[in-house]
Amino acid sequence: MTTTAPAPSVASGAGPSASNGSPSVRWSGPLLISGDFDLDSVPPHVPLPTEGDIILNQIKDGHEAEFTGRAGMAVVPEGESPDPAECILLVQTQPQAHIAVPAGRRLCLITNEGRAALVTATALHPDAGTVGLNVLVWEQA
Repeated sequence: MTTTAPAPSVASGAGPSASNGSPSVRWSGPLLISGDFDLDSVPPHVPLPTEGDIILNQIKDGHEAEFTGRAGMAVVPEGESPDPAECILLVQTQPQAHIAVPAGRRLCLITNEGRAALVTATALHPDAGTVGLNVLVWEQA
């Protein structure tokens, strides 16, 4: 399993400020995933088997990436950019065990340690069995 986590955009005090009640950004950047990925670590990395927050199951018909989220996930309605609280609410009210999405679609998920994350599928690579993601993980509220 080959994965790539480019240099992280760790936000030391960046992102939404604590004064408006919104958690700060823990990590933001692109990932290349081919199996499990732990989004709680900085930078995200390939965990021990069965410990990842998001799992790429397969690329269906070359057009959709099928994911599983261990602690819950939901598809973000097109055109919306949820904040951490909205991501958590979306996962709580519209949870899905498995989600298949084309490039360009967004997912909200809750990590194993309870952080909200916004994940965008940016590119599908069926021959390589990988999917490019843009990931934003917030600190816990």
